[in-house]
Amino acid sequence: MDSLPESSTGLSTFSTLVWRMVLFVVIICSMYSIMTTARLLRSGFTKRELARAERCCVRRVARGRYAVERTCEKVEHEGIWAAVREGHAQEFELFDDRRDAEQYLKALVRARAEKVNEEESSGRSKRRREVFSHLSAALIHGLPIVVVAERRVEVIRCGASRKHRHLRVRNTPLTPGSVMTIGIYRVTTLERTIVDVALTYELATAVAMIDHALRRGLTSMEEIHTAFAERDAARAQRRARCALDLSDARRESPAESVAAARFFEHGIGGFDPQVEFKDRDGRVFARVDFCHRGAKVIIEVDGLAKYSMGPRTPRKALEDEKVRDAQLAALGYRVVHLTWKQLFLATPFEDIKRIVSERVVAR
Repeated sequence: MDSLPESSTGLSTFSTLVWRMVLFVVIICSMYSIMTTARLLRSGFTKRELARAERCCVRRVARGRYAVERTCEKVEHEGIWAAVREGHAQEFELFDDRRDAEQYLKALVRARAEKVNEEESSGRSKRRREVFSHLSAALIHGLPIVVVAERRVEVIRCGASRKHRHLRVRNTPLTPGSVMTIGIYRVTTLERTIVDVALTYELATAVAMIDHALRRGLTSMEEIHTAFAERDAARAQRRARCALDLSDARRESPAESVAAARFFEHGIGGFDPQVEFKDRDGRVFARVDFCHRGAKVIIEVDGLAKYSMGPRTPRKALEDEKVRDAQLAALGYRVVHLTWKQLFLATPFEDIKRIVSERVVAR
């Protein structure tokens, strides 16, 4: 989804709302199917059969809560994964990398929502109504999470502040306009979520979310600034304001957003995002992630998706990249490639800072 055209204020606002509704439906449908022990027992499972199911098609994600891991060939387990087979929910998938923390958190959020809704619908809930917030809310809104710094479900419950094994309750003021409902989730609005994250977590995490939301036309800087103004008494105002100032809708991936935040943290300036290079016939032969024209330095942020997605094979993509880098080098540019892992190290950025300084002095 690209940014929406600003043909008129009314149309733009309406179009943005429509895109948000479509996105919310996708997010809700992409959450995992969560089964409770009580539900499985009511379905006729014995505790022994449930233990066998854990070795087959479900995974325990919290006390009394199981995520459907996959469909299986056992007919007696059909009730467990029916929602997955019908396309109403996703399989719980692990990747053996940084994404696993996000997968677990997504399952915990779903489990928490179902638990709270069950208690409220049955009249058993005595706690004040809670609202999903911070990183948990970001997941519900479909915002990218660079690092899952909090692996517990985060909620706001006025008058309460405590930590549990799978839950973090925050006592933060909420205005009526900062809360919305998406399916079974009572959650902070997109703008309030971004502001809360910017006030709480590291710079790169917030910048990646803001860039993503702006690029996809989910909100505007004006709306984010309005939400930020409502939190003017909160701590970490300077860091949050910095995240807003650094945001740029031109960046096309969370990795590029992280790189931009690291440039700022290391005192590296002068890099423009998504710069195009044309040949003598005026055809674009390269569009680079970052370009420092004064030093003639180009930064490319490489990820697995860069080589594994699209019609080209990884080998062909690498070959094309080498050809393009050679063309840029012929124009006098130094091309530096950064991997995702290097984005979280200091040395690569200190090297970039040195390279830029040396080339500026040399010119």
